[in-house]
Amino acid sequence: GEMAPLTAAAAYERELKHFFSTLPDNLPRFDLVLLGLGEDGHTASLFPGSSALHENERLVAPTYVEKLDAHRLTLTLPLINRAAQVSFLVTGQSKAAALREVLHNENSNLPAAKIRPVDGRLSWLVTEDAVSPSTP
Repeated sequence: GEMAPLTAAAAYERELKHFFSTLPDNLPRFDLVLLGLGEDGHTASLFPGSSALHENERLVAPTYVEKLDAHRLTLTLPLINRAAQVSFLVTGQSKAAALREVLHNENSNLPAAKIRPVDGRLSWLVTEDAVSPSTP
């Protein structure tokens, strides 16, 4: 919180590139990315309507979340989708509608639906109440 969001995102990206010792044109590859699912279908800090959803050049993007009145940093879709394993942990009945949308609508525009590892695996760890057929 001490740096401006764009400056912080750039610093975090430099740190990732240094840690992974990547060449300028290569993306780092995480072994595992563990994500949650919000009631609105957000994941990481990729919220519906966020410009960060369209970021294809940066590894880390700043985003402002109006409903939280907060600036956040998020890993971008290209970086997340490069991971060897991406796992979602979804708990609670309040997530059921978003979960159904993401899993059953191949044309979904929800941010979590955009998580599609390019050369990796995707798994879902879901509590029973999050898939309850009685959920509206």
